[in-house]
Amino acid sequence: MISKLFGQAGYFKNHPVITLAFAELLVRKRVKMICLETPSPDQYPFEVHKYLFKNKILVTENLTNVEQLLNVDSFEVIALPLHIRADSSVARVIARVR
Repeated sequence: MISKLFGQAGYFKNHPVITLAFAELLVRKRVKMICLETPSPDQYPFEVHKYLFKNKILVTENLTNVEQLLNVDSFEVIALPLHIRADSSVARVIARVR
């Protein structure tokens, strides 16, 4: 799990990324939000970020303990960001097991 590397030098440089083709699939499937344990779905110049935002797909990054959901059949993600005017916000994100 990449989240275990948080705080180390490679965390922001050596993480897996999402391809633009996969982002296009998410749009076609009408996904509303993606949740990642990585610091970003892509790297500079952030084309995937821009594409997802343009298509109103929210991006939740830097999650931890996601491995606890590997053997769960169904869960709901609840994300509670601060209500501020900004392009991003700190959020409390939880998964409620069904």
